[in-house]
Amino acid sequence: MNTNPALKEATVHAYQTLRSQTPWQHEGTGILHHRVLPFATLAPWLADPTFMALYEQIQSNTLVDIYRCYELWSLAQQARYVEGDVLEVGVWRGGTGAILASALKESSEKTIFLADTFEGVVKAGMNDTRYKGGEHADTSVQLVESLMVQLALPNTRILKGIFPDDTQAAIPGKIAFLHCDVDVYSSSKDIVEWCLPRLSVGASLVFDDYGFFGCEGVTRFCNELRNRKDMRFIHNLNGHAIFVKLF
Repeated sequence: MNTNPALKEATVHAYQTLRSQTPWQHEGTGILHHRVLPFATLAPWLADPTFMALYEQIQSNTLVDIYRCYELWSLAQQARYVEGDVLEVGVWRGGTGAILASALKESSEKTIFLADTFEGVVKAGMNDTRYKGGEHADTSVQLVESLMVQLALPNTRILKGIFPDDTQAAIPGKIAFLHCDVDVYSSSKDIVEWCLPRLSVGASLVFDDYGFFGCEGVTRFCNELRNRKDMRFIHNLNGHAIFVKLF
C-alpha cells in the first residue's frame, strides 16, 4: 500500500483528469485511444549501469523510448535460454538492434539478424492509417554498421531488403526472439507467417507499434494473432505487444 499522502493525492488527481478525457480513434477503425498514465514507480533500468551506459550511446539512433528499450534488453537476455537466433525487422538507425546484440554479447552461438529495406516503410495498405510508404528512410546500412563497430558487436548481421521477400534465405535455423518494428499490417503479417514455423518453444515476439495512434494496422494484426492457442499475449502499457510461444 502506498502510504505517501502527497503521492496518493497526485495519483488521484491524475486519474480523475484522465477519466475526464474523451477517447479518440481513426475513423472507422474501432480501435480506441486514450492517454495512458501508469502509476507504478519502479524503475529498474536506473539500477542497471550497463544498460544505462548503452542507452546513452544509442538513444540518438532509435525512436524507441527508454521503457521499451529496457524491456527489449530484459527479454533479449532471457532469450539466451531459448534455441535459435534473434531477428529484428525494422532497424532504422540500429539503436534497438544494438540493445539486442549487447544483451546477448556473451551468447556466442546466437546471431542477431538486423533486417531493413533502408529505404523506408513498405507494404502500407488499407489496414493502415498514418503510414503510406517510404517513411523512416533517413538511414543507411553504413550508419548501422558504424554503430555496431563502435559498440564492438560482431554478433550482428545486417540484411538489406524487404523481409522475408528478399532476405529470408540468410537465416538458416530457429528463431528465439523477434522484434517486429515495421509500422504496418501487411509487412508485420508476412514477417510473422514466415517466423511461426521457425519459432522455438519459449520464443518471444515483440511488436513495437501495438499501442500507438497511427499504427492501427499493427494493432489490428496483433489482435488477430492473439487468438492463437499456441501463443500467450501480453499488452504492456508502454505500447508493446508481447507474444510467447507456448508449444
